Amino acid sequence: MPAGIADMTDSLLGWASQTELDLNQRLAGVEYFPLIQLRHDELERIHRFYGTFLSRQVGAGANLEELFEMTPCLTVTTLVSRASRISNPADFFGEYIGGLGLSAEHTQVIEGLVEKLFAQVGLTVPAGVESALELLSVHAGISNYEVAAVLSEVERGTNEYPFMFDATLRLAPQWAETLIKGVQELIEFATTHPTSWSDRQRESTLPAMIDELVVAELRERPVGTEDRENSVGVALRELRPRLILDAERRKVCLRLPEQRVSDDEINWRVSLEGTTRIFSTRRAWGDTSGYSEALDVTLERQVRETTVTDTANQITWVVPVVDFNDPVLVFSKRGENLTDKVSLHHQEIYVLAPAEAQLEDMVTGQPVPVIESFAVEGWTSWVCSRVDARGLSSLKVNKEVRCIDPRRRVAFHHPAELVSHVRSISGLPVYAQSLIAEFPPTLSGQDETWMLSISAFAGVGAAGEEIAEPEPLEVPADGGLFAIFDPEIYDAPWVGEYLVRLRGPRNESFRHEFAIVEGMTTEFEVASGASFRIPTTTGLSEASLRVRSGEKHFTAEPRLVTVGATDPNASFVVTTDEGDQMPLRFVPPQIAIELPLTTEPPTWRVTRSVCGPRDLDGDGELRIRTGVDVGDPKVSVRNHHGSPLRTVKMTTPDNGRTWIASMKEIAASTFVMPRGSIEFEWTDRKVDRRVSVTIAVIDKTENFSSISVVDGKLVFEDLAAGRQLAAWVWPQTAPWVSAVELAVTGPELELPETLVGAGNLIVQLHTADPFTTSVTPLSPGKAAVTVEQDGYYSAQSEEYAQLSAFFGGEVEEPPISDAVVPALWDVSHIWTEQGNTEHLPVVHAALRSSPAAALKGLSASLVPAQALPGKVISSGLAASPFTTESPATEIHRTAWIGTLQLLGALPSAFKEAEELGNRTPLLPILNQLEQVAGKNILSTLATGRDSTLDAACIDQSTVAIAGMNEAQQKALLEIFFSNADIVPGPLMEDNTRLMAVFETFKKRDALREVLQTEGLIKTAVELLRAMRGTQRQLYSSARIRFDKLDGVNTDNPENMWALTPVVSLVFALSSRLHAHELIGKTRTLDRAASGWGKIADLVPDLVTGDLISAEAMVLGARNPGLVD
Repeated sequence: MPAGIADMTDSLLGWASQTELDLNQRLAGVEYFPLIQLRHDELERIHRFYGTFLSRQVGAGANLEELFEMTPCLTVTTLVSRASRISNPADFFGEYIGGLGLSAEHTQVIEGLVEKLFAQVGLTVPAGVESALELLSVHAGISNYEVAAVLSEVERGTNEYPFMFDATLRLAPQWAETLIKGVQELIEFATTHPTSWSDRQRESTLPAMIDELVVAELRERPVGTEDRENSVGVALRELRPRLILDAERRKVCLRLPEQRVSDDEINWRVSLEGTTRIFSTRRAWGDTSGYSEALDVTLERQVRETTVTDTANQITWVVPVVDFNDPVLVFSKRGENLTDKVSLHHQEIYVLAPAEAQLEDMVTGQPVPVIESFAVEGWTSWVCSRVDARGLSSLKVNKEVRCIDPRRRVAFHHPAELVSHVRSISGLPVYAQSLIAEFPPTLSGQDETWMLSISAFAGVGAAGEEIAEPEPLEVPADGGLFAIFDPEIYDAPWVGEYLVRLRGPRNESFRHEFAIVEGMTTEFEVASGASFRIPTTTGLSEASLRVRSGEKHFTAEPRLVTVGATDPNASFVVTTDEGDQMPLRFVPPQIAIELPLTTEPPTWRVTRSVCGPRDLDGDGELRIRTGVDVGDPKVSVRNHHGSPLRTVKMTTPDNGRTWIASMKEIAASTFVMPRGSIEFEWTDRKVDRRVSVTIAVIDKTENFSSISVVDGKLVFEDLAAGRQLAAWVWPQTAPWVSAVELAVTGPELELPETLVGAGNLIVQLHTADPFTTSVTPLSPGKAAVTVEQDGYYSAQSEEYAQLSAFFGGEVEEPPISDAVVPALWDVSHIWTEQGNTEHLPVVHAALRSSPAAALKGLSASLVPAQALPGKVISSGLAASPFTTESPATEIHRTAWIGTLQLLGALPSAFKEAEELGNRTPLLPILNQLEQVAGKNILSTLATGRDSTLDAACIDQSTVAIAGMNEAQQKALLEIFFSNADIVPGPLMEDNTRLMAVFETFKKRDALREVLQTEGLIKTAVELLRAMRGTQRQLYSSARIRFDKLDGVNTDNPENMWALTPVVSLVFALSSRLHAHELIGKTRTLDRAASGWGKIADLVPDLVTGDLISAEAMVLGARNPGLVD
């Protein structure tokens, strides 16, 4: 490329050379440009950087025509990119040159080169092309300028296509028909799944850059929309779980979105590094939107990904978190995850990256301007930087470079103040002033006409009535601010809930939901004298809101809106003099209390709890939210005389949204107190005085003395009087079934029909809270009582009913299927934790009869990640064959189990490959193995030897560190491992394996005891001897770690822990050799199971890595040629 380059010092020269080469390779053998599968944000990045590169070179004296000809791939790519986002077909080349940042005088240079450059890069130049724009139309496929019109024609089945696509149909009919067919398939898919199609997995035949355009149009304006060009479309709700940054609380969270629901719970299964947890949510108390509350789950450390299942709709998503090859996360100012975008359009962004990462603008070579930096909770050695992106052209972190161009995004700004405590019926906050649209400088560099459309908000998924004809907005070249609801237009106030759309000349579409009652003011009062609702003897303190209009008159009915003691909110209607009406809700703020108890999981409540003196969890944290600003909040413990025993000052981690206090002193104060209370006190800012409220009552009197089931009723003996109680009831024979919550109104409680004769019941009483929507716990707490009853829980599917029958002692063997195996693992884990091992041999035998299903079910179970390896060993699965012809399902949920699944699929794929005479059946499996486990595993499969064993080991120097004092140990280990776990890597990557081995150093005291008491050294030696006689190669691998301990006195009990990696690998190899029938099953191996399982519980990553290593070595040794 140097020939024709005027400025050899240009920071973009290297980028231009490499990108030209990459594009040349991608274009090879491709007929039509979209088939190289570049997304629009990738095209934007190329266009942005190429324009800067050309401007600099031309400015330094280079000839533009020569530059175009020496970079034909870049030129063609930017031409098609611009044609795909065309604004004015009549002035395309002026638009193209202007978009590159070059002066208009260069327009004539490019037009005559187009056909030559397309032929040069090997793209099709159809016969009969009459203009360069026709050629570009063919390769753009469907442009953003015409996507609405093309989509409408395909929907109607007519052929009156607009100019550019009509040219494509005429010049390249087969290509055009392929695109039409792809659009038809997408329409059919969207029709089949009208509310969830965009969040479902699908195979698209449309190229990526065209698929994006059609999907974006269909999301906003679904199948059947009339007048697509001008229609606002339907309101959307995000259904897909996504990563967000909560900058205020300094946390990275997984947001589980709102879901349409009646009165039921929404359950999510979230798998994080092998541990699956269930999160439940439902509609808030008094909700009128019909949607459950969104739930933010904190990611407590950096991980590669998380798997989320919406159990109601049976949709599973894999949510990427940290990319090993590009460890950085990028978020918008509002916390939206932008990491998957390589073209950023925001004026301010957050960049979360390892502390040593450098943030640089590649275009200028300068550091990016950082407004502030902070640590994110749990993300060790990572730093989050708030970046001012207004003057940036790019962001380079690590190797990846993102372009930045705020000109591509219109920003909506809300007024500074909203109408407090007032919401629209759909839940939007209400404002008294207009929404403001901020237009950046235009992309064309000239004045542009945008179209403003406004429709009434009709609810999610529904199109509202357009309130006026689309209005043109003349946007100056330098951009500017526009009031969407211009107060000067009408004499009447703007009143309503609206969906706003701004459509640009390139068919850009920016939309926003907004509720406004122009000029509205309110006065808010609470009967308790506080500024928010608190518990009272009759419910919650009453609240009122007086509504007034501004200069433009409207009426409110009623003018004084009152919320009663047992009501969540109150409705009122605003009416203009012209007759326009808007129903609204007055939602007064109320206290929310999360009091940690040892008897039940933490939950937000409004009313005061009644609990025993020893029920408070001293390790927890009391959290209180008031919904308004309060001063000097404290929590006090008082005895039954009202005298304070302890007062604790509360602090806030999120600027006053939540107030917290450690429970340690509070719990200690109530421990021996027979009766008393916990009170929250604060200074009310509105009246400037101290206010207090009781948030918990301490009483040593139990809720009841005993429970029994009599004639289908729960009968409580000595039920405590004067308490508002409810009961959670679980069927013991079906612990996967959610508890039923029943109000306790007297000593007898009618059971639901499904729980009568359903076997033993587990019952837990708790303080009911009618003023919040509570979620039932997943499992009983320590205060739960088992009530005996005959039978088993049968109100479920046949498979689960049979499993309940097994747990109820009605049948001798459990059923085995993909559906019930996770529950089987869950219950066997509960039994193990309780020390109940009577039925475990039968369960384990059933699991071993179907090892592939058992392995998959273990991953899908609720067994904690650290306990999973121990389950594989104690059940005997570690020595069972994992051979399967089914695709791996657990790669994302539990990576090591997914890896074993992939390895289990190799033998049959290898056999098929040999029969076919090519490696096609093997390639997808090997590619997946490389992604999840790293390149090392392919080497192990090729050679039958694991190279990580040489480096990931304990040696004499490691043992020597164990003899140093703690300060010396910490200093040395910090040097060795300071960066080892900052970025989570593939399972068999060197650092991952090394960190797993060094877990033995941290757990050496516990491991020493296991090795001594279980006699594992002797067992390992016996297995090693047996291996030496039959498997010499694998025997040599098994000895590597032992040989690395040369010079270490392993007979010394203090050093015995260092043999743990040796023992782990010997057991793993012996088990996998038996699974492949290369050695017989011996009592020695059975004898090792208990101790090996204990090792797995202490150092699970070591054991899983060794199982994978052993399986790969056995496969490699047994199947020469498995990997090239």
